[in-house]
Amino acid sequence: MQQNRIRIAVIDEHRVFAEALAGRLSVEPDLAVVGTAASSGEILDLFSQHEIDVVTLDLDLAGEDGLAVGRRLRDRWPDLGIVVVTAAADDDRVGEAVQMGVRGWVAKQGAIEALLIAVRGAARGETHLPAALLTRVLVSLSKRGRPSTPETDAIALLTARELDVLRCLMEGPSRNEIGAMLDISPNTVRTHIQSILRKLNVHSALTAVAFARRAGVLGAREDEVIPPNDVGRFVQERGSPVVVSS
Repeated sequence: MQQNRIRIAVIDEHRVFAEALAGRLSVEPDLAVVGTAASSGEILDLFSQHEIDVVTLDLDLAGEDGLAVGRRLRDRWPDLGIVVVTAAADDDRVGEAVQMGVRGWVAKQGAIEALLIAVRGAARGETHLPAALLTRVLVSLSKRGRPSTPETDAIALLTARELDVLRCLMEGPSRNEIGAMLDISPNTVRTHIQSILRKLNVHSALTAVAFARRAGVLGAREDEVIPPNDVGRFVQERGSPVVVSS
C-alpha cells in the first residue's frame, strides 16, 4: 500500500452497503480502504491491525449510537478524521457531531463526489458540510451556546425547503430566478414565501430577510460548500462555541 494514500475504514451496520461503499472508494488512486466494521468491537479490531486516517461512520451501529462511538474514537485517536454517512437528517445530531469534531456529514442518497470531497478534506483536517445543512446547524448550535431568541425560535419552524427559499431571498434574486436556482416553479416559490412570512410573522420579503439576518441565518444555496476558514470566521463572529478545524 502506498504510504501517501488516505487509509479509510468504512463503518456501517449494513454490510452490503459497507462493502459496496468500500469497493467504490477503493477505485480512487489516492484512497485505500483497510476494512469495514459494523460494531464498536469490529472497529477496535480494525484499529489494532491498521493505521487509519479517516472513517466513514453510520449513526446506527448494531444498537449502538454512532456518535458515541465516534466520540470514543476521537478521544483515543485525536487526529482521526470522521465523516458521517447517514440517511438521517436530525439537525440536533448534526450540531452535536460538529461539536465533537466530525469533519463531514454526507447523505447516503447523495452523490459519491460529495463523499470524496468530505473524505479528502477530513484527511487534510478540513470540515465539509453542505451549506443548506450548515445554516440549520449553526442555528441549533447558537441556541445551545446562548438563550434562544424569538428570531431563532421562529426560524426553527421553517422547513428545509423554506430555508432554501429564505437564503435565496437574502441574495436578492426575483421569484423566477429563485425558482430556477431551486428547480421549482415561481408559483411554488410564492407559496413558500407566503409560508415563511406567516411563520416569521412579518409582512414582506424584505422584512423576512432582516429577520433572518438577526437570527444568524447564512445566505448560501444548497449546492454550495462553505470553505472551512469562512465557516470558522462566520462561527467566531457570532460567538458560537463551535470551532471548525482548518
